[in-house]
Amino acid sequence: MGVTAILATGLVAVTPADSSSALSGSEFQPGRIISDTEFYKGDAMTEAQIQSFLDAKIGACFNAQCLNVLRHTMPSKVRLVSSRTGDLRCDAFQGGTDLRASTIIYRAQVACGISAKVILVTLQKEQALATSRAPSKATLDRAMGYACPDTAPCAVTSLGFGNQVYMGALQLKTYKTNKFGMQPGTHTIGWHPSASCGSSTFVVENYATAALYNYTPYRPNTAAINNLGGRGDACSSYGNRNFWVFYYSWFGNPNDITPSAAVARVGGADRYVVAATLAQQNFPTAPVTTVYIATGLDFPDGLSASAAAAHAGAPLLLVKGATIPAEIRAQLVRLKPQNIVVSGGAGIVPDSVYTELAKFATTTIRRDAGADRYETSRIVARAAFATATTAYIATGADFPDALSASAAAATVDAPVILVPGYDTAVDEATLQVLRDLGVTSVTIAGGAGAVSAGIEAQLKGVLGAGKVLRHGGADRYAVSEAINRASFDTSDKVYIATGSNFPDALAGAAVAGGQNAPLYVVRGSCFPKNVLQDIVDSGAKTVVLLGGTAVLSSDLATWANCP
Repeated sequence: MGVTAILATGLVAVTPADSSSALSGSEFQPGRIISDTEFYKGDAMTEAQIQSFLDAKIGACFNAQCLNVLRHTMPSKVRLVSSRTGDLRCDAFQGGTDLRASTIIYRAQVACGISAKVILVTLQKEQALATSRAPSKATLDRAMGYACPDTAPCAVTSLGFGNQVYMGALQLKTYKTNKFGMQPGTHTIGWHPSASCGSSTFVVENYATAALYNYTPYRPNTAAINNLGGRGDACSSYGNRNFWVFYYSWFGNPNDITPSAAVARVGGADRYVVAATLAQQNFPTAPVTTVYIATGLDFPDGLSASAAAAHAGAPLLLVKGATIPAEIRAQLVRLKPQNIVVSGGAGIVPDSVYTELAKFATTTIRRDAGADRYETSRIVARAAFATATTAYIATGADFPDALSASAAAATVDAPVILVPGYDTAVDEATLQVLRDLGVTSVTIAGGAGAVSAGIEAQLKGVLGAGKVLRHGGADRYAVSEAINRASFDTSDKVYIATGSNFPDALAGAAVAGGQNAPLYVVRGSCFPKNVLQDIVDSGAKTVVLLGGTAVLSSDLATWANCP
């Protein structure tokens, strides 16, 4: 629509929502005004919820034209597909006579996949219709500001409440599906229609924000942002500011991401119960071929065992020093494993426990152990993998990078081999394991602070510069994101564990890897938005929280977004 889609109130300081004073302009992100997830949500509100919202905001109507009592006749619309891309713009819209405004808004939401919350906010920022107790016919005719430029009359064919809602939603969807106008990327956007006010160049991060700037092509300046409840200066524009303020005040942070996946939790009194429950839920049929055993008291010997267990399609169970917890014992009885693999030497899993474990194996038991965690890691890799074209390298000094790597490694049948990450080169014994397995490429899990630049350079010299990839980041959480984003395009299930302790992730990584599912480590009280977006993009149907509420807050079950 070009300039004809410029909204009428982009220059008008419509009074924002009542709670705007509680908001801070410092939260406004010009490049990401609203998340794609919230914007393109075709089931954001039911028709009843829309009606209840309008009733609450408007209350008693003075002229029978308020949106909570309005009746409007709207013709049906056919299914619209972009002639340029073949993408669906809007599905068929079912018209009718004497339709409620809430019905029209709901049907536009469903047809076009534009959230009813977005439509309600647009109606408010354009003509204050979501709260008006006495709207005029003129305001209803230009309700969404569609095809109503600031500098010319509205297009006659766009007039009418129903037309405005449906065609406004259609236009917002068109910007994405038809690759029309501004797309995400770096853009120069004016502060105001007056060229003398200047412009700014910044990155528009997502499709939803690009759609808002296509629809209202001005960026609110500092003066407008510093006075969220009123006017800025002569170069201020308000459309996109008011959109953000109304949405935040009414529905919460518009940049929050709320996946549609179901949330499950595998918790319990301790790490041993969690490991046992994972085995119970994910290995319901006995007997199983193999069970891996690691100590639940420390992480090093279990790290490589997680990847090996995932490769074998086996559970990893934890023992507690010189004892086998009752829950673990019950699983061993139930699973009837043919083979048991104990990861770690007698100083980690005592001989007395090894002897007791042997009673549960119907065929064999073996111990994969070396003089230290690094030799144990190499032994585990050799025993579990006859060949491997790819290997993951991670530090043995800490656990998070290796655990995120364990699930990812399983997707390419790769071992996770631990190294002293602070060394400047990999030892000959590790290089020999790589040669013996037939490894031709290596992925380093962690930044240079975890696995040194010297190790990376050496591996590039051995394998070739293009055969060594690093997934790094500012911290363990960023590394986890980088590993999973590079390794998983789609997944029905996503596992979440705390990044501040290892046991739940140790057993969880083995299960996740065996299911070709990612395992993310998070801080425990909220989801990073990048992780939530990955969950949405993966198409995950279930997100599994590993551990009780003491390690992963109950807020995660309701998709608490990190600031």
